Parts: sequence; C-alpha cells; structure tokens
Amino acid sequence: MGWDALRNPYLFDVPVLGDLSGLVELFVRAPRDLPPETIVPGLFLSHDPPIFCCQPRPKPFGVAHHMAARYPDVPFIFLHPLTHSLERAAFAVSLAVQHRRFRTAHPRARLIVLANTSGEERLLRGLGVDVHPAPQNMFVDETMYVPMPEQPRHFDAIYNAQIAPIKRHALARTVPSCAYVTKLFGTWSPRLKRAQLDRFVRSLPRGHVILNALTPDDVVPMDHVAVNGAMASAHVGLCLSRIEGAMYASIEYLLAGLPVVTTRSKGGRDHFSHPDTTLVVDDDPRSVQDGVAAMKARALPPDYVRTTTLRLVTAERERFNAFIDGLRGHATERGTDGRWSFPYSHKLSRYASLADFESELTAALSAQSTRRPPDQPG
Repeated sequence: MGWDALRNPYLFDVPVLGDLSGLVELFVRAPRDLPPETIVPGLFLSHDPPIFCCQPRPKPFGVAHHMAARYPDVPFIFLHPLTHSLERAAFAVSLAVQHRRFRTAHPRARLIVLANTSGEERLLRGLGVDVHPAPQNMFVDETMYVPMPEQPRHFDAIYNAQIAPIKRHALARTVPSCAYVTKLFGTWSPRLKRAQLDRFVRSLPRGHVILNALTPDDVVPMDHVAVNGAMASAHVGLCLSRIEGAMYASIEYLLAGLPVVTTRSKGGRDHFSHPDTTLVVDDDPRSVQDGVAAMKARALPPDYVRTTTLRLVTAERERFNAFIDGLRGHATERGTDGRWSFPYSHKLSRYASLADFESELTAALSAQSTRRPPDQPG
C-alpha cells in the first residue's frame, strides 16, 4: 500500500481505513467571516422563511455557519445534501457531532440533512440529526440529458466516473468496447494526477477509449452537452463503485435513454432504478461483460428508458415539493416551471459570490418588512 493510498484511503478504497477516514470530519472547523467575493454553490428555495440549500463545500456544511452568523435573528432553514454515503458509522457520527455544534452555535437556525437512502435516514435520525429523505438525483435537470436516437452507437458501454480506485474501472476491462468520460480530483497534487492518469491510460484494453481531451497531467472536463453526446455513442451506462454518493451519472444515463448495468452499492444510485432499465450484476469483470451484453440485447427504446425513469422521479419530486411547502407553512402557485414549488436550478445549486447571496436575502427581508403592517398598540 503506497503513501497516496494512505493519504486518500476513501478514494483508494483502502479496507478499514477508508471507512475510518470519516473521523477526520470531526476536526473540521466551520468557516466564518468568509470574504464577500468568495464564490460558493447554493440556492434560495424561499425567502420567507429563508430556505437555503448549501452544498457541502466548504466543510462541514457549506456556508450555513457563515450565513447563520451573519443573520443571527433570522429563522434560517438550511438544507444540506449528502454527496457521499453516510451508511458508515464513522462518517455518520462525525456529521452528527458537527450538526450538534451547529445547533449550539446558531439556536435560531435549523439545519436539515437530505438523506439519499432510508439507511442513511435511520442512522442519522438515531444519532439525533434533523434529517429528511430526499434522493439528490431528482434534482438533475432532465432537459440537459436527452436521448439522441439518430446518433450511431459505437460502444457497447460508457462509464462516466472520475479516475480513482473507488470507481473500480477494472471491472469493465472485458467489455468488448467501452468509452470513458472522466476527470481527476481537483484536490490531488499534480504528481498524483499524472501518476493516476498515466496508470489508467496504460491499462486501457483494446477497444476502450477516453473521450475527454487530455493534457500531460490532467483531463479536460466536458460540459453537459458533450457528455450527452458521449452517452449517445454507447448502448449501456456503467456504475461500478462499491460505495459513494447517489452518483449523478447514474440518472444522467437513464435520462439520456441508456439502460444501466450496476454492481451492488451503497449511496443511493439505485433509487430510480427499474427492473426494465437497470441490471444488477456481481462484482467481477465477467458478470459486468455479460450484463452489458444482456442489456444491449434488450434493445430498449431510449424514450422508454427515459419515460420510465421520469415517472419515478416525478413522484419523488412531488414529495419534496410538499416538504418545502410544509417548511414554508403554505403551498405556492407553480410558476412557469411546473416541476417545482420553488425557484429551481440544476442540482439545487448556482454559483455566486457570498455578497450576491447576502444581497438577495437582504433585499427580500427589506421587501417583507415594508409589506407587513406595523404592530398595533395594545
């Protein structure tokens, strides 16, 4: 076992250490007094009361600590999605401790963790965490990933996953032809990036290709239009990790009309699976190869795969809309985007500066104060 694996035990899927690495989260200190020009991902789902979905970066809860400290008298509700599985005791305990610290520091604010699986929900609730079931893949914008039936399918399969041992690319090595859409973790050093990329490229079997452009020490990311086109060049989408988060690629395949071959996993990527569109196989290359051949032979119409998936997604979205309406205390009239009961953005996230988000809230609070009648004398 090398030094890189010891420093990244989760991404390198190191036995025991990978699970225990979650304890590191206990020692993360909340960011405060961030510079106003800091660019962060987030989204206001409501201004009255303020409901803000804060993505997990910076740890532990994005900008929730910062915003709650900036507006101590505002009854903030923060939503915290999970990007990796918490069905592991060390990770769950660390989050529960951080959640308790948040409640102590910001008694007027509420922080709700959005669980991808029922297992996460049960575990976190047992640890005293304010948690709600909300599989994150329902927040992917289906207009970004659509079937392209006119495009020739050159590959038996495609695997959209970062280059890291946890993704288990080797399980696809006996598939006759396979395309890869990938990237490297931005937190890795240039040396580690070069080493992982070189090792991956040298190990590619005949008939397997990376669709991204490459530099000597990195992978050039593809935008969603290019990813959609890449998926249209394959018959089947692959999901091969043992444990991670809900894996956005799993729903992107299905929305683009690709059936999926997946190994058993924790994290929630199976939530929108259907027996017609998804085949679960054992964790060995021959099973993956046979699974790809079986799903390819089904020759499912892409529109059927997409429609079957959206039926499941729509039902989950309605439950989430009702949850948001409950937090607001009332239902709202749907706008031009009838899918949602709140202003929507892809993955419930848009990138903006802290100053922009604070200006948005300050303007909303000011407007609310002018609309409310003054207190009547007793």
